[in-house]
Amino acid sequence: MDSAPRTAAALGIDFGTHHTVATVLRDDGRRHQLLFEGTPLLPSGIYLDNEASISVGRDAAREGRRHPERYERNPKLRLDVPTILLGDKEIPVREAVAAVLRRVIADCGTVAGVPRSVTVTVPAGWGPARRHVIGDAAAGAGAVSPVLLPEPVAAARYFADVLGRELAPGQTLVVFDLGAGTFDASAVARTGTGYDVLAVDGSDRIGGHYFDQALVEYLGGRFAGSEERAEQWAGLLDPDAGPERRRQRFALYDEVREAKERLSRRTSTEIAVPGFAVDEMLTRAELELLARPLLTQAVAITRAVIREAGLEPEQLAGLFMVGGASRMPLAATMIHQELGIAPTLIEQPELVVSEGAVAIHAAPTPTPAAPLPPVTPAAPYTPVPQVPVAPSVLTPASDPAAVQGPPTAPLSGFVPQPPAPQPDRRSPRPFTVFVIALLVAVLTGAVLAELMSRDGDGTGGEDPTGASGEGTRIEPESDAAQSDTALPAWPGEVTEVVSGVATLTITTDADPDSTGCRVDFTGSSSQGSVEDLSCAEFTLEGLNASDTYFYSIHSPQEGSEPVTGVADTAVVTGTVQWDCPQSRTYCRNQGGSPGIRGTPESSAAVDYADVGEQFELACYTAAEVIDPRGEEAGEGFWDYHPGKDASDLMIEVELSEGRGYIPFVWLVIDPADLNSVGGLAAC
Repeated sequence: MDSAPRTAAALGIDFGTHHTVATVLRDDGRRHQLLFEGTPLLPSGIYLDNEASISVGRDAAREGRRHPERYERNPKLRLDVPTILLGDKEIPVREAVAAVLRRVIADCGTVAGVPRSVTVTVPAGWGPARRHVIGDAAAGAGAVSPVLLPEPVAAARYFADVLGRELAPGQTLVVFDLGAGTFDASAVARTGTGYDVLAVDGSDRIGGHYFDQALVEYLGGRFAGSEERAEQWAGLLDPDAGPERRRQRFALYDEVREAKERLSRRTSTEIAVPGFAVDEMLTRAELELLARPLLTQAVAITRAVIREAGLEPEQLAGLFMVGGASRMPLAATMIHQELGIAPTLIEQPELVVSEGAVAIHAAPTPTPAAPLPPVTPAAPYTPVPQVPVAPSVLTPASDPAAVQGPPTAPLSGFVPQPPAPQPDRRSPRPFTVFVIALLVAVLTGAVLAELMSRDGDGTGGEDPTGASGEGTRIEPESDAAQSDTALPAWPGEVTEVVSGVATLTITTDADPDSTGCRVDFTGSSSQGSVEDLSCAEFTLEGLNASDTYFYSIHSPQEGSEPVTGVADTAVVTGTVQWDCPQSRTYCRNQGGSPGIRGTPESSAAVDYADVGEQFELACYTAAEVIDPRGEEAGEGFWDYHPGKDASDLMIEVELSEGRGYIPFVWLVIDPADLNSVGGLAAC
């Protein structure tokens, strides 16, 4: 008997420049990332083979390394042209996009069933031409009545509904979306029925793709001093060079992109330049020097968007960083320094938008406690004129809370707080008059009783015990006097930072007795705030190892500028051990390499570790108990990891694309103590 057909409730797709990610919402309310070959990141590139068949994802990327002329790495950057030349054939750009979306919808059908609803996110600043290309491609890929949703609206939904952050009606969130090929800043307001995009701006020339190009040009400058090396470098970048040079150029850009990603987690790395015998050393300081001009533009655009929305930075509910390139520590540091806002950054910012797209279906439409009063625009914002689109396509200022619900009114402006209620100018009612008269009588009686209790000279009577009596009048200190005596001297600079595995001890030049400071800190996958600390010296605990944190020290004295800085926790490495011989059936079934998970709870592997491979470790979390012993029928137990006890710990490790989790039983962190986690903190 055949099982009943499965149907996913909703599918959210974030079609990105370098990667496409998708989130599935099942009928029972479960929401999870769609995995492609064990990872949530599907390369967005397409490859045209000799039979004119288009392949997508890692297969396409693998073939593209052999035949770069048949591969388009970034179809999203080509939406303004009608066709893409692959080999000797021109492929309509709509079909190129449809091929990627078709792969996502097909994989969803295999894992969770054919989706009843498909939402594809697009930048809020896109005009109708680009939106229609995506909408037509989604329909051509098999999506029935696909919905196009502005990316910042999806991010705002994630911020409120998935992260559980406070975003009440009338509040505004700024979304800082730094992706591979584009940057967008948007001010998104929570309304009584959904979300409105108040202001949006961005650039198609800011993003990870352009950081990569800056790094390539920087590397080329190192070879300019030698005529032979300069000629070899020029041949590597020559677009008309032969197939071998094109393959090397393809590999170069892969190397540069991976090195850039590693520098978000460590302070230096090496780049293997194809055709050159010696690897090139690259530091985070060099990358930040190259990226700073582009990030300066991004911060300036963000500041302008906040102003266009009629707000000040301190009026925002938050600033949410999304997009894979937002992992660069310098981005968060510059936002904090230039705008005075401590941004919110999660561990996998590239997954936010697709999850927010289906959160719209999963979460109920918010209902305000009472109708909001009319809002009078203080700083009108006029959106970019849009041509009418089909009902299934949401415009950037649309209410996305319910796809089939009525659209919100066109946006004309926004004031973050409702106007104060006007006094009622009608004649007072008799009951009101009675209450006022009663209050006056009570107050008069209290004053008379106080006067009668005083001595003839008008001073309070003396308490027989010698203590101050109730009649004694004590003049309170002025606010200024209290501030002068209670508030600490404010530090001007940080004098020392001592890094531990899971701690940072920070010393400033503040008065040693000063207290009451607050410290906000943000790392690549964790953030927090600690209050009432000594301003002169304090220790941040429970941090991730091998990570970079930017921090800001806030004095309780009003009007003081925070002291900011960046520091790295100690790098901790672990070595994979594997003593299971391939001659045994059990060991062969394990694939010969321990699996690395995408989440602690899921046993599915997103990558595999080689024997003796070293990983940078971040922290540990608990999962199911894993015993480092395997059982084979007729052979009893085979101990394939001597010296390790059973454990329920999963260690977060650095991978080439993000982070993963490996069972602690596979790792040796401290050779002197095989069962020690080496000082790592809990995740």
